[in-house]
Amino acid sequence: MTIVMVTWVLAMISGLSWARRWTALLTAATLAAFLVFGIAGPMSRGGLDWAAVALQLGVFAATPSLLALQRLRQEARLRQLHAGEAERMTGLSGTARNLLVIQTEIQQLERRISDITDVYHVTKETSRALRLPELFAATLEVTPRLLAAQGLRLVTLADESLHVLRARRSPDGRLVRTEDSTRPLDVERAILKRADPGGVPGQGDAAALGLPLPDGVARMAWAGLHREQKLIGALIADDLPANELDTLHSVANQLSLQLVRVRFYEQVEALAVTDALTGLSVRRYFMERAEEELARSRRHELSCTLLMLDLDLFKEKNDTYGHLVGDVVLRDVAQVVARNLRDIDLVGRYGGEEFILLLIETPIEQALPIAERLRQLIEVHPVRAYDELLTQTVSIGAAAYPGDAQTLGELIERADQALYAAKRAGRNRVIRWRPELARGVAS
Repeated sequence: MTIVMVTWVLAMISGLSWARRWTALLTAATLAAFLVFGIAGPMSRGGLDWAAVALQLGVFAATPSLLALQRLRQEARLRQLHAGEAERMTGLSGTARNLLVIQTEIQQLERRISDITDVYHVTKETSRALRLPELFAATLEVTPRLLAAQGLRLVTLADESLHVLRARRSPDGRLVRTEDSTRPLDVERAILKRADPGGVPGQGDAAALGLPLPDGVARMAWAGLHREQKLIGALIADDLPANELDTLHSVANQLSLQLVRVRFYEQVEALAVTDALTGLSVRRYFMERAEEELARSRRHELSCTLLMLDLDLFKEKNDTYGHLVGDVVLRDVAQVVARNLRDIDLVGRYGGEEFILLLIETPIEQALPIAERLRQLIEVHPVRAYDELLTQTVSIGAAAYPGDAQTLGELIERADQALYAAKRAGRNRVIRWRPELARGVAS
C-alpha cells in the first residue's frame, strides 16, 4: 500500500499543478499499484470487501482529476479577473487622458484669463492719456507688473519722422523715464524695420540684429504698433525673458489702440482754437495771431507789449484741494484777465497754469500799469470752488516790441525771464525785462 499511497500523492500534486499528462500517468499507476498490492493480498486470504475496493478505486481515480478541474476553474477565474482588471485599467487610462486634456484646457484658459487681465490693466492705465508723453507715463505705471524687462522704449512713426521715449528699471523695480531723443539709435531704427505690422513679437541680440546694442543691454525684444495693418511704431523691451513675449504682444496691441486715439486727439486739438477749460485761445492759435499782429506793428511802426502771467503756488492748491478745485481757480483767473482787456488784445493759455497776453499798440509804459491792475484784481478776487473759498495771486513778466525784442520768439523768451525774476523776487508782482535778467542777475 505504500507504493499506492506514494503514486496517489504524486498524482494529487500533479493535479494541483495541472500537469495533465503526468496526472493521468500517475493516476493510472496508482490504480495499477492498488490492483496489484491492494487487492491481490486480500483475495489470497479470501477476505476481500468489494464495496471498499470500489470506493478506494473511485477515490484514487477521481481525486487527482477533481483537483485538476478545480485548478482549471481557478485559472479561468483568474483570467476573468485579469481581463476585468485590464478593462478597468483601460478605462482608467482613458480617464487619465481625459484629465490631461482637461488640465491642458484649464491651463490654456488660465493663460487666456491672464492675457485678458493684462489687457484690462493696460487699457485702464492708458485710456486717460491724451498726449504721447502721458501715454508712455501710464504705460510705465502698469508694465512693471506684467514684464520683467530692464528697460522700455516706445518708438513712434508719424509723417516719416521718428520719436523715441525711453525708460530704465530703477533699483526699486519701477520703470523710470530717461532722456528723449529726436534722433533714434540705429538699433531702434533697425528694429522698427523688422517690426511686424500684425504685432507679432520678435527678439534678438547684437549678432542677430547686426548692430551694437545700448550699454548694459544684452537682448532686445519688440512688438509692432499698428493701425489697420499699417506700422505706426514699436514697443521695445530690454532684456525681456523669452516667456514674456506674448505679454509684450498684448501690451503692444493695447498701446496701438491708445496711440491711435492719442493721435486723433492731437489732430482734433490742432484744429481747435479755444481752450476748453478757460475759454481762452489755445497756444497754437495765439501764436498765429500774435505773429500777424507783430508783422502789422512792424509795417506801421507800432509798439506792443507781451505779458507772461503765471499762477503762484498753483501746484500746492492742486495737491491740497484736488484738480477739480484747481480747474475752477484757472477758469476764474482766465475770466478776470479776459474781462479786463480790450477786444483787440490777444490772450491765450500758454501752458498748464501760465497765460500769455499781447497788448496791441500798447507801449511798455502803458502796459505796466495794465499788468499791475490785472495783478491786483486777481489778488482780491474771491474764488469759490465747491466748498472752498480761495484767493490766488499771479506773477507777471513783461517785454516790449520793438524796444526789448524784434521777434515773437524773443519777446516770449524775455517776458519769461522777467516772469521768473518775479518768482525769485517773492511772487505776486510785475517785472519788466532788463538785460541783466538775460545774464541771470536776480531782481
